[in-house]
Amino acid sequence: MTIQKIANMSEDSYIYVDVRSKIAYQHGHIANAVHWNGSDNIIFPKNKKIIVYCTYGKNSIPLVEKLKKRGYDVYNLSGGYREWLIHNSEELSNEEINRYNRQIILEQIGIEGQLKLKNASVLIIGAGGLGSPVALYLAGAGVGTIGIMDADNVSISNLQRQIIHNTENIGLNKAESAKLALRKLNDKITVKAYPYFLTAENAERIISEYDFIIDATDNFETKFLINDACVLLKKPFCHAGIMHFEGQVMTYVPEEYPCYRCIFEEIPESETIPNCSQAGIIGAVAGIVGSIQALEAIKYILGIGELLTGKIFIIDGLSMKTRIAEFTVKNKKCKVCGENPLIKNIQDNAEEYTVNVCKLQ
Repeated sequence: MTIQKIANMSEDSYIYVDVRSKIAYQHGHIANAVHWNGSDNIIFPKNKKIIVYCTYGKNSIPLVEKLKKRGYDVYNLSGGYREWLIHNSEELSNEEINRYNRQIILEQIGIEGQLKLKNASVLIIGAGGLGSPVALYLAGAGVGTIGIMDADNVSISNLQRQIIHNTENIGLNKAESAKLALRKLNDKITVKAYPYFLTAENAERIISEYDFIIDATDNFETKFLINDACVLLKKPFCHAGIMHFEGQVMTYVPEEYPCYRCIFEEIPESETIPNCSQAGIIGAVAGIVGSIQALEAIKYILGIGELLTGKIFIIDGLSMKTRIAEFTVKNKKCKVCGENPLIKNIQDNAEEYTVNVCKLQ
């Protein structure tokens, strides 16, 4: 029986029977469907049509025959649960259903969650070691609009960790190079390239256009600029830092939790803390940490799970030890979100964000 025929029937005249695994059923099923594992000890109402479905409409056929022998008015759902998903989603195409199937079947996502991702926008500041996995995984997940900002050009030394780029794009702007890669991965999303640095002059204008911000930079001036702009604009963002075999991640949600400046307070003096181009970094650590940032963005968009708010996740790649440092209370003396904030406008604080040597990871 097809979805179209069922749509013309009275809802009281039939019931759905889901014969997929219990786990698949728990992750998502047709509303009010009964789960059946094929056992003989279940009884269905004889006064209703029984519509049996599996994932694709093939594995359910033997069970339909089994119920027919027991005297039921039973039918197989043509195309199975996948066809039902396609028919009941006017905003997702057949191709999108197939592309995102492995996450749509998750209980926490489903069609509704996939539409949230499709309608969301994320700005990634930095198309390097951190920005690469973030961009690839967000594009793969179907985040509808992705912005990528980076003024640097691709060099051969980047390719050890910046996996979104390749040798063919050496010399090309990183934001443009990343855009090309994402379009090849997923041509159903919108990708915007910003081939320049984030500054006090453009920060509020660009950040205000996005739902979630990713800090994938490796200089403190830009990190503080991202934080301050997001706090003032009430935009959530995810910070990360990497060096050697170590990395850290934290997420900020407006007004509820400590911001980056609450914890680190002031921009360190120039050259007191080396960036990864000076100190070194193993690419796999950038991949792990960037992937966590992508997951934080996805969780925020979907409204699921527990975010790294009020805490910093820290990983040591050499020992594979992880820990979480908690910062649950906002800093009352914070210059941007404290009780008496000194930073009320990014432009007024522009000099603090001036980067002497600005190289993104």
